[in-house]
Amino acid sequence: MDGNEAAAHVAYALSDISFIYPISPATSMGEHMDSWAAANRKNIFNQAVDVNMMQSEGGAAGALHGAAAAGALSSTFTASQGLLLMIPNMYLLAGELVPTVLHVSARTLAKHALSIFNDHSDVMACRQTGFVMLCSSSVQEVMDLALVSHISSLKSRLPFMHFFDGYRTSAEVSKIQPIPFEAMKQVFPYNHVSENLHKFALNSSQPMIRGTGQRPDIFFQSTVAANKYYEACPEIVEESMKMIEALTGRSYKLFDYHGSPTAERVMVIMGSAAKTAEETVDHLNQLGENVGVVTVRLFRPWSAKHFLSVLPPTVKKVAVMDRTREDGAIGMPLFLDVNVSLAEEGLQKMVTGGQYGLASKEFSPNMIKAIFDNLNAENPKRKYVIGIDDDVTHTSLSYGANINTVPPNTKQCVFWGLGSDGTVGSSKQAIKTIGLNTDLYAQGHFVYDSHKADGVTISHVRFGPSPIKSEYEISSDADYILDPLKEGGIFVLNSPWNSLEVMEKKLPAVMKRKIAEKKAQFYNLSANELAQEVGLGKRINMMMQSVFYSLAGVLPEDKSMDLLKQSIEKAYNHKGPDVVQKNIDAVHMAKQRVIKIDYPASWISSEEGGSLIKSAKTEEPEFVTQIMNPVLELKGDVLPVSAFTPGGYQPIGTTEFEKRGIAPNIPVWVADNCTQCNYCAIVCPHAVVRPFMLDKHESKSAPPGFEVRKAKGGAEVSGLNYTIQISPNDCTGCEVCVESCPDDALYMAPYNDVADEHRPHWDYAISLPDKGEIGDKYTVKGSQFLKPLFEFSGACAGCGETPYLKLATQLYGDRMVIANSSGCSSVWGGTSTTIPFTKNKEGHGPAWGRSLFEDTAEYGLGMFMATRQRRQKLKDHVAEALDIVEMSKPLQQALTRWLKVSHLNEPCDEASAEVMKFLPDERTKHPIMGAIFAESSLLRRQSQWIVGGDGWAYDIGFGGLDHIFAKGEDVNILVLDTEMYSNTGGQVSKATQLSTVTKFASSGKRQNKKDLGMVAMGYGDVYVGSVALGANMNQTVQAFKEAESYPGTSLIIAYSPCIDWGIEMKNMMDQMKLAVESGYWNLYRYDPRRVSQGMNPLQLDSKKIKSELMDYLYKENRFKQLVRKNSDVASSLHSSFSQDAASRRAKMLQMSYDDYEMLDHLKKKLGEQTSSEKVTVLYGSETGNAETLAGVFGQELKRRGIRAKISAMDDFDLDELAEQDTVFGVVATCGQGELPANCKTFFEQLSNKDLPADFLKNTKFSVFGLGDSSYVYFNEAALKFDKRFEELGAQRLIALGMGDDKDEERFETKWNEWSPELWNELGTPPPPMELNTPTYSVAENVPDSECIEHVLPQGSKLVPMVKNELLTPADYDRDIRHFEFDLAGTGMSYAVGECLGIYPHNDAQEVAEFCENYGLDPDMLITLEDTLSRREPLPSPITVEKMFREVLDIFGRPPRRFFETLSIAALDPSERDELQYILSKEGSDRLKELQKETATFAELMNMYPSSKLSLPYLLDHVPRIKPRLYSIASSQEMKKNILDLCVVKEDWTTPSGKYRHGLSTRYLQHKSEGGTIDYVAGKINGAGITIPDTQAPPYLMVGLGTGLAPLRAMIEDREVARVRGEQVGEMALFFGARYKRTDYTYGDELEAYNEKGGVLTHLINAFSRDQKHKIYVNHRIEENPEIVYDYLVKKKGYFYLCGPAGNVPASVRKAIRGAFLKCGGMKDEEAEQYIIQMQIDGRYNIEAW
Repeated sequence: MDGNEAAAHVAYALSDISFIYPISPATSMGEHMDSWAAANRKNIFNQAVDVNMMQSEGGAAGALHGAAAAGALSSTFTASQGLLLMIPNMYLLAGELVPTVLHVSARTLAKHALSIFNDHSDVMACRQTGFVMLCSSSVQEVMDLALVSHISSLKSRLPFMHFFDGYRTSAEVSKIQPIPFEAMKQVFPYNHVSENLHKFALNSSQPMIRGTGQRPDIFFQSTVAANKYYEACPEIVEESMKMIEALTGRSYKLFDYHGSPTAERVMVIMGSAAKTAEETVDHLNQLGENVGVVTVRLFRPWSAKHFLSVLPPTVKKVAVMDRTREDGAIGMPLFLDVNVSLAEEGLQKMVTGGQYGLASKEFSPNMIKAIFDNLNAENPKRKYVIGIDDDVTHTSLSYGANINTVPPNTKQCVFWGLGSDGTVGSSKQAIKTIGLNTDLYAQGHFVYDSHKADGVTISHVRFGPSPIKSEYEISSDADYILDPLKEGGIFVLNSPWNSLEVMEKKLPAVMKRKIAEKKAQFYNLSANELAQEVGLGKRINMMMQSVFYSLAGVLPEDKSMDLLKQSIEKAYNHKGPDVVQKNIDAVHMAKQRVIKIDYPASWISSEEGGSLIKSAKTEEPEFVTQIMNPVLELKGDVLPVSAFTPGGYQPIGTTEFEKRGIAPNIPVWVADNCTQCNYCAIVCPHAVVRPFMLDKHESKSAPPGFEVRKAKGGAEVSGLNYTIQISPNDCTGCEVCVESCPDDALYMAPYNDVADEHRPHWDYAISLPDKGEIGDKYTVKGSQFLKPLFEFSGACAGCGETPYLKLATQLYGDRMVIANSSGCSSVWGGTSTTIPFTKNKEGHGPAWGRSLFEDTAEYGLGMFMATRQRRQKLKDHVAEALDIVEMSKPLQQALTRWLKVSHLNEPCDEASAEVMKFLPDERTKHPIMGAIFAESSLLRRQSQWIVGGDGWAYDIGFGGLDHIFAKGEDVNILVLDTEMYSNTGGQVSKATQLSTVTKFASSGKRQNKKDLGMVAMGYGDVYVGSVALGANMNQTVQAFKEAESYPGTSLIIAYSPCIDWGIEMKNMMDQMKLAVESGYWNLYRYDPRRVSQGMNPLQLDSKKIKSELMDYLYKENRFKQLVRKNSDVASSLHSSFSQDAASRRAKMLQMSYDDYEMLDHLKKKLGEQTSSEKVTVLYGSETGNAETLAGVFGQELKRRGIRAKISAMDDFDLDELAEQDTVFGVVATCGQGELPANCKTFFEQLSNKDLPADFLKNTKFSVFGLGDSSYVYFNEAALKFDKRFEELGAQRLIALGMGDDKDEERFETKWNEWSPELWNELGTPPPPMELNTPTYSVAENVPDSECIEHVLPQGSKLVPMVKNELLTPADYDRDIRHFEFDLAGTGMSYAVGECLGIYPHNDAQEVAEFCENYGLDPDMLITLEDTLSRREPLPSPITVEKMFREVLDIFGRPPRRFFETLSIAALDPSERDELQYILSKEGSDRLKELQKETATFAELMNMYPSSKLSLPYLLDHVPRIKPRLYSIASSQEMKKNILDLCVVKEDWTTPSGKYRHGLSTRYLQHKSEGGTIDYVAGKINGAGITIPDTQAPPYLMVGLGTGLAPLRAMIEDREVARVRGEQVGEMALFFGARYKRTDYTYGDELEAYNEKGGVLTHLINAFSRDQKHKIYVNHRIEENPEIVYDYLVKKKGYFYLCGPAGNVPASVRKAIRGAFLKCGGMKDEEAEQYIIQMQIDGRYNIEAW
């Protein structure tokens, strides 16, 4: 057993009650106590111990104090900071003389960094408390001295701290002789229980008082009165040790001497290192030395008498070794005690003091020899450190090479593994198997790196016939490993390289040389491959153990196999017979498949082989090369002190260079299946799956095999291609992305098959320039285009916590300051050297810090308040500087702007950047400017986050968290709720659900989970979001958005599946979904801001239970275990849990009701009729747009006096649908006609054929769809619902609304047309008539302001027009022009199929007339302040004339809402009435008449002069001039920097006879005339058509009029390819126009391309009016069906139709179908389906206007 189990064994036997709390490395002691109690194991008093999990170590100590005060035999277990939290109670326990025992796995205290490893700094910090301190040096001693502690505590009336080295002893597995409970009864001092414990217990039958308050007159005396107990204690302990010797035969003393009886040099030491010292002393004495070692067992009270009694009289020199460090002290604790003891006796001996082994630093025999050698040196170091190289203060003692001191015939084996592969567990099992089934002694020590999973594990295992005292790692002469293998030893490698040929290529040269040098017996087993084959995933442990038993010869092979099978059954029986059998099968198969590699002798000088994978970055930072890499190579021990920065500060972004390559399988992207939803990226725990956007040049420059597809979306992705890339060497192979993909666009492939191909793809993708925000970053899709500033962490594969923090860094990482609690998130987030937080291109990124487990909230609050105070000082400096310093005008404006927006995120960033353009050059103008510059890092707004797990938030840190809630400061709290202490192995917390079986709750938790969200909501002013990413990704993103923007405390509770739940982590997102659908976890958002808007602050986002709770519970082993253990208890607890879950949800639902909903609920409950009309808005939403629009819909209905219930369709009961008076559907369409996830079930129910045809006969309905017309199945989901409602008898209100992402304002364009028609049809009263406050404040003629020179909309450039040529005859009524633009020097480029967006200007004369008529001074300079902090505010400063000529579309067509604005502003009642009539149902004809007349904003304001809007209102209500898009008519491959357009002038006559011009064509018509060169603002926009990657496919092109433009570009592009010698496909052009003479604009060119051998294979014209009967392109297609069929079906070519809309696309489509029928024998339906598939594949393209 290990040391912790040994201590717990005794504590359980001798305790009535125990209080536990998890902390490494002491946790397993509590786990043993809990599991034994749950199994009803009896202690020596024939009772099960009452084991209680507390909320913190301080709580455990307080409870321990109370239990002991009430007379119970009590114990607890702890380490490190946990022990320090107990110090106040330790003083009390000692002061009150209360017997009790603390068992401590001694561990380092956190200083500059946290360490969970061993030294004595924690116990030494308690030596002043009055506790007796007894130290054990080995696992056997832990068992024996634990018994001594319990006995002596009772006898002495003093509390005991029994401590031993954490990990080295606490986790070391050794063969020992346990003391049975029956034997303990023989030595237990029963009489002292009543005399020293019960007698002083607080009991109302024998009342007394303790813990009084004392004045100075008596406190001192009362303290010293206890001294006699301490004086008596050593003898009591010594007496107890003798009792144990009599019982067991094992002898112990307070101080034990080992070595030469005449030694002159002696070491004094305590803890596990004493055993190493004993072994080394024996070795040195055999070599003729004369040395010894004193092992300290009783450290407090220190007994000089007993110490001196064991010291040989011959001793002249003493080396005292302390495993702790007190900075600034004259000496360490043990050193001082020894010195005083010698001095008081007048013994003049040379005493040196050394420090060793901090944080488990190795302490090996060669170091011990160096210490003894130092004692003999001519000038010995008196104070030193050993084990490190202190090259700064030169205190270190040097030591020589390793020496072998282990007993003869001891076998030493080292097993390397990866965390979670089972190697450590199987090594422990091997030790137990061999130890229990042979006479051999056994010892195991286990080393881990700091990754949560898949990190390196090293198991050091020794077996031998003699006792093993080697308390150090195997560093030489190993029998089974490569390094430090002895000559001829066995080396077994787990690799996929099963032949010498492959080994030659893959095995690094350095390994080949080592194998040959050691003359190793070299074997290979492809264990990972075998594990996958038998269904064990990554668990290779039993396979490797099978090979070990077969080769090592520790046991006879047959016997070892039998024992191995028995251990498998014991270890995995709880997981079922299937898992047991798989492991047994693996054992047999491993024996068969292990192969011996007979390597050549040439390996001894090998210089060739495989190499380590490195980051794509050519240069690694110095920190990586000098510190991180050696640490990862497990060479950190050799780094000198000078390599480190005092204080523990380290750079971020280092995991980028780690490249572990640990995944056996990695995901591969199937581009053609992908709908570009980005789900795979948002769920990826390690940020290895990412979407990238590439422009055409980046796409062309990509490495071979790099797949891209045209980006799907609106204008924000114009001209971009999309790809998903995976980092092969950072992936952990969790499969979460594959399981979460709705499109089967990812699959898992063996790493060895695909990694080499995909590695350069990833390297290329991350080298691309950052595109910034693409689309709305607060959507699932948009958020994932932002670089994660948290990547490649060491979290477990499939971790449920990391996706949330990764998302937070994508949204806010460049300004995040994180106070992180200890726990999983601090391990994967803050492990030294491998830091996953990283920077953006500006060098900004999360700043991260950790304090203690218990005070994270306070730590974060302190950060926030300090930053706020410092920024306030900076603001004061800026304000003062603006008053007193003469600075440049740009800096003055920038600082002024900064002061105004310093509280806003993006505007503050922009203002800060502007300040820093000028501040560095002006910082010397005045001292205050220097002060501002010195604090300039605070210009940007910080976003304070407090991050931790549920153990912190619900338990140990709850007090601080609750204080944060009460303070209301602007901090954001993220609780990663795994419902257990996941970092320490899965112990129960207050977040653990009822009935869960977990550590410290082995029989199932009996209490309900604390409702942290309800606690926070109780304050009323705390934002609370409860999220589960896999259940509702959009809700998660919105919660983060709302929380961070909330100007107060926000709390996000994130449901975070953990591997300790007993689930397959690849399914974690589905598990989240099931948790929500079953009611196990509620999704909600509580936003106090909603109250001021007249809304309920609570939004319940999971309103309907869709599955049984038991379906969820039985998918997780943490709940299933209880069924196996005790089905009756499980049934009872699960039933209670179901009731509680239903009750919680019902309460939450009621809290979310508004007043009317609550009234209806109560009436329904009382059986009364609800009086109000039932109106419901149902939505089906995938990315959140439809959900958001449904909310807007509901608000608009509310403004019009209609109460509506808003619900996701799947949250709505179909049975209630027929009860609704009116139902509105808002439905998005996913991919190619798919339904959003949250409406699929509802539609299945709605589609039930058993529903009667009049099911909805009493229900009115309307549906609005959100779609993208570039998809074949445009708004298919909305069409399905619209049709089905009608089929079921519902009464249509108005026609289906078809929102289109391709419109200028996306779906809002159609919504703004559709919704007014709906309001009119409903006949609802208009909403309250009032104008909102203008969002721009306008200052006139601000001194020193200058008008901006050019108005350049975002992303546009000024481009010179170098040619303006009229193509049509002067006498023709159509004006078609050829324009050329020179892009040289603009940085602009274009591709075939793309468009040039032109930003036109209004006519100067018309603007002047408008200003005069409206009373505006055109020359007035206006300066604007945007109160909404828009991403692209109106330009400023600017003249009125320039604003209306270049920015505002004053002569554009006003939308309906502008009529509403005028009706509100109208002062003349008749004008107001007329406007309101126009807006009514009755006045719809008048509105249409005005729209047909294309009345402009200016004309409307002239028609209704009393509605005159002020300038600020005009800025809000007149939209910007939108760009006009023109297909590019040239190929850049041919024309280089020249870009051609072919544009027909747009003009028309209205029904009343008014002549109108198109704004843009009129603007362009007169540019660059008469030899001048004019500039226009332009921007390249992406292609609306799909162009193949190669020139090989045939093109069938149909162009009408200026629709020839993009086809001309295709022809030019293909001509260049032909001339270059590329394979080019055939091209057929069907060109249509009115007249050849006037409209055949590029006829000469086309005919030249059509000449023999030309690139244009077929040129077929249709000039409709050149003959009596009209001939159109569809007729020409009908005449040439063979070409159509050959190009499009036989040769899989591409089809393009470019021209006017109307009936042309339909008639051409019909002709194409006809060709398929005629030449291919297809049926009409087959032909149509073929065209649809062409559309889906991107081969059927229409660009119509």
